[in-house]
Amino acid sequence: MTSKMTNKKLIKTTGSILINKKVESVFDFFANPSNDNLWRTEINKSTLGGALQLGVTISEYAYLSKKVPDNLTELKCVLFEKNKLAIFETPETAQFYMKSQRQVKAISDNTTEIVYTLDFDIDLVKYALGFALPKIIVSLKADSDLKKYLRLLKTKLEND
Repeated sequence: MTSKMTNKKLIKTTGSILINKKVESVFDFFANPSNDNLWRTEINKSTLGGALQLGVTISEYAYLSKKVPDNLTELKCVLFEKNKLAIFETPETAQFYMKSQRQVKAISDNTTEIVYTLDFDIDLVKYALGFALPKIIVSLKADSDLKKYLRLLKTKLEND
């Protein structure tokens, strides 16, 4: 975490869901940010600067608000374990800190647990809206969105 980031400014949300599919296919889809626009509604587009592996950079374009309809966030893969875990984080120089942690675990041959954790700087919300919201409101909205995303992801993975 960047030195300028304090826990008071950090929103952290996490959720998990079971997917009725093999761990390899779940990981290949879920760990790859270029698929995010298919299950995270605010994502316009995410592009990878190479193969999905440790060190790859991601350019994520997101609709944050009418004021900020195509916000660019640069992320880097800081941890990668095939069929287990992928963590993406903004560089020290980023205007707003963000970390996306995507973890998968085989529960059985055809059932996989996904755990998705997102940390972000609450000032990103202030930037998007032009005014600050109480941390509890931002946290509740982030938790609600995350649950919605995981349900969309489950539907997408199980129906494809």
